[in-house]
Amino acid sequence: MSKSSVGLSEPAYKSILHQIMTKQLMPGEKIPETKIAQEFHISRTPVRDAIRQLSNDGLVEIFPNRFAQVKEFSKDEITEIGTLRVSLDVMAVKLAGLFGSRADFLQLNELAEACSAAYEAGDGESRRKLDCDFHVKLAEIAGNALLLKFQRELCMKVEFIMLHYPITVEDECSHLRQHHELAEALMEHDETRAVELIISHLSSFYGLKDKFPEGFFHMVL
Repeated sequence: MSKSSVGLSEPAYKSILHQIMTKQLMPGEKIPETKIAQEFHISRTPVRDAIRQLSNDGLVEIFPNRFAQVKEFSKDEITEIGTLRVSLDVMAVKLAGLFGSRADFLQLNELAEACSAAYEAGDGESRRKLDCDFHVKLAEIAGNALLLKFQRELCMKVEFIMLHYPITVEDECSHLRQHHELAEALMEHDETRAVELIISHLSSFYGLKDKFPEGFFHMVL
């Protein structure tokens, strides 16, 4: 893709993404290519470039020579994402325990506080973003570039799922408090506690507790 093409497609990309993340476009809904092209006074080619990028992000499905629509995630796909997240975060926790500093863990706790504050304020958009920021920060502290890359690639899908497929946990406040407890466990160099917390935190969110044997995520690493 040329620089000029990127420049034309970027506003379309941001517009479609905004519509998806504000529920103006819902899962299964077709992307209005012509309308978007007219809105930005561009041809449909850069709009299609934007749609391809959103497909790479995992938020759009393309049906060649037909249409593109907002991604619909099945229960199995959400389970797969949750399973991968637990595995990545367990590794991140173990690496963060080795290489992280107290300053790193204080920053992690600040994100936890901001996420809880957004929830208390009823700011769903900020709560979703800060939740993902917390897990990305954990990967940053881990110091593994590939792990961080995978976490960042998952973030947009996770925010999308949290918005369009709200998953209910028994106690949302307790669920969010686990962010604080995880940061504290890392500051205290309690790896066992930190690993238990991240497994419990994500397994409950994605409903994985009944899908895998007890101790499964301890065994994969």
